[in-house]
Amino acid sequence: MITFAMSGGIGALSEAILTDIIPGVHKFGVESISNILFTAHIYLQFLGEVISPYAILMYSIVYSQIVKGKRKKALAYVLSLPMVFMIFFTDFHPDIDINFRILLIWSAPYFLIASFIMFCTWRDEINVYQREQKFRVFIVLVPAWLGVFIFNYVLRAIDSQTELFRVVPMFFFGAYIFFIGYIFLNGAFGIKVKVEQQQILDKSIQIMNGGTAVLNHTIKNEISKIKFFFNIAQNSIEKRDLDEAEKAIDSVFSAIEGIDNMVDRIRAKTEEIVLKETNVEMVNLITDCVRGVERIFNAKGIKIKTEFTVDTILYGDPILLKEVVNNILNNAMEAIVVTEGLIHIQMFKMKNGGISIEITDNGVGISKEELNRIMEPYFSTKKNIKNHGLGLSFCYKTIRAHDGELSVHSEVGKGTSMIIKLPKSRMISTKLSS
Repeated sequence: MITFAMSGGIGALSEAILTDIIPGVHKFGVESISNILFTAHIYLQFLGEVISPYAILMYSIVYSQIVKGKRKKALAYVLSLPMVFMIFFTDFHPDIDINFRILLIWSAPYFLIASFIMFCTWRDEINVYQREQKFRVFIVLVPAWLGVFIFNYVLRAIDSQTELFRVVPMFFFGAYIFFIGYIFLNGAFGIKVKVEQQQILDKSIQIMNGGTAVLNHTIKNEISKIKFFFNIAQNSIEKRDLDEAEKAIDSVFSAIEGIDNMVDRIRAKTEEIVLKETNVEMVNLITDCVRGVERIFNAKGIKIKTEFTVDTILYGDPILLKEVVNNILNNAMEAIVVTEGLIHIQMFKMKNGGISIEITDNGVGISKEELNRIMEPYFSTKKNIKNHGLGLSFCYKTIRAHDGELSVHSEVGKGTSMIIKLPKSRMISTKLSS
């Protein structure tokens, strides 16, 4: 966005040199400086015209995070090539004459692709607050740069002598007024002009308590396992079945270890997800999660069916990914009220090279109204004081930290599907499961 702003500033500076600064220098009779300034005007105008499409497309790519790391750097170099080629289609003397028809050939895709990326970034966002913020960015920026595209590029390609490009500043002025209006009415881009002290205090307390609440959510899930296995151990000791008692106690230690690992990982701010990445065998990870809850689920009449059509090793955080699966399984268990409960876990390779993990239950389902808020922190569909409403929010942030997507499909009375999609960039190896 800095490059975008600079490109607009360069164009404005070029025009100011020509219309204001050079005439002022002429009054003093310093022709040498006038010549230097006129040359600067020529090259600044060239840069302003050719950098804007590139800057807008790169901004949309960076903002949407569709390309990361070395690929983003390589793409930046590739996309800059048309700017270099424009040197050969521009006359710089005696005054600048840019071939806007050639410029339009590559700038049109840049503007239109950037607009489409911004639209998809807003449309595909799951989190309701981030979706609202991205909508504001979209409606402020995209109409402004499309106005620039039409009046400064399309019309000048049709008629190089047109003066309609001079209305371009009006689009930026309109975007600015629209932006200011949003600030005063709703607050935009995280800015609030009118902020009451109580709101600041409430937010601070929420952040301070956030890490503890997430940890409480994890402990709540594990405590039910610990109680269950201690009951088995107690009954086994009374029956003098020491092998069964030993297995139950081992399961208790496993649950305690899970809590201990999460204590090391949760930060004071719930917004902060810090990955400790390594190679993760996803079939083994999901299987371990299933084994950890299988006896509890069987006791409740719930069967878990797994279907792995692909065996994948990915680069990620095994502890956080395991907690995501555990959270989803626990939610599915609590949603099932029928006598013959079923949870179906599928993992398969997507066409884009990533993997999809779908966990489906035949529980009570989620209403459309609640579905829109399901990823919000502190929102819960469960009417229980022990449910903090942080499970899915945590899952969402964790999957996004892995460059993936988490979505929910649900129908009241039929059940819910949680879909985790992890990208190809995270895959170390992928092969068909035997």
